Amino acid sequence: MSMRNQFEALVRDLDKESLEQLRQSVSSEIDGRGKEKVMQLEDIHARMTAEEKAQALREIARVLEGRE
Repeated sequence: MSMRNQFEALVRDLDKESLEQLRQSVSSEIDGRGKEKVMQLEDIHARMTAEEKAQALREIARVLEGRE
């Protein structure tokens, strides 16, 4: 049985309260993932390597464009 099938079977067997708790946990996890990697302008400084600066610019662009 594939992982997806196992997950679907598990979810199908949950009662309403447990399903709501799972939904809240997943929602919280998704929200947290977007926030934990956000680059701030003040994080860029003169001693950063060129690659670090490029990564910071990519991250800022990602956030401004609304990509996850």
